[in-house]
Amino acid sequence: MIYLVCRMKLAEKSRRDLKGFWAWLEARERWFYRDLPMVRGVRWFPTTIGELYTLECWAAFDDLAALGDYRRLLGSAKADDGWEAQRVSQEDWWEFLDSRVVGDPPCQVGFGPMGAVAPL
Repeated sequence: MIYLVCRMKLAEKSRRDLKGFWAWLEARERWFYRDLPMVRGVRWFPTTIGELYTLECWAAFDDLAALGDYRRLLGSAKADDGWEAQRVSQEDWWEFLDSRVVGDPPCQVGFGPMGAVAPL
């Protein structure tokens, strides 16, 4: 598996209304990933020590080809004005900091529920 890892910093709106933010995130995840079958699972990790109000999203893919399919579908979706308006509304809730792609090691290490991304 490979993972697209995106880091976001919660906007002031989110920090003032954490309950509202988490409700928005649940709805956004359902909307955003519903037509992206190549995404095998998504995990969210809020930072608890260090960079407070920072959130990581780990999206799992079978391989780089699936990640390429994901990027192509997003590119097509951005041409839909309604979809794009909903997507950019996320800027009210967070600021993207960076992203990276990581992969599983080529040996059997890791165990327990943190060892794998849960399927959607």
